Amino acid sequence: MGIRFESNSLLNWTNEMGKFLRLLVDEQHVFDEPSSIVFDKAYDEFFKKSRQFFLTVTDEALLSYAKEDLEVEQIRPLALVLMHDGLKSVDVQEQQILLLKSKLLLNYVMKETSSFAFEDYGYLATIDGKLA
Repeated sequence: MGIRFESNSLLNWTNEMGKFLRLLVDEQHVFDEPSSIVFDKAYDEFFKKSRQFFLTVTDEALLSYAKEDLEVEQIRPLALVLMHDGLKSVDVQEQQILLLKSKLLLNYVMKETSSFAFEDYGYLATIDGKLA
């Protein structure tokens, strides 16, 4: 278990995720219908794939993408984006797909890094509650 440090890459990644979180929070309006526009931007900007890619990719291809194209530090944020997108989705089928992919990635990153956060177990419980 360890943290990789490559000349400010963690700081740069943290700043980029901060930008995304500000974008997400700024777009939250209590009485508005949930919108996938914010998530479209997040997928394109931070993970270089479209939202449609994540909706249609197989589990095996998603894990392959995570292993080959993402840094290990990016996998958990992707899982959380998928989870929040799924929780906000009004389409039940999309919700199920996104939540299952989020669960897959959360379990994968815990296994891959041999570390966990207690909040991840809360996220998994939330996902399981929605899937039941």
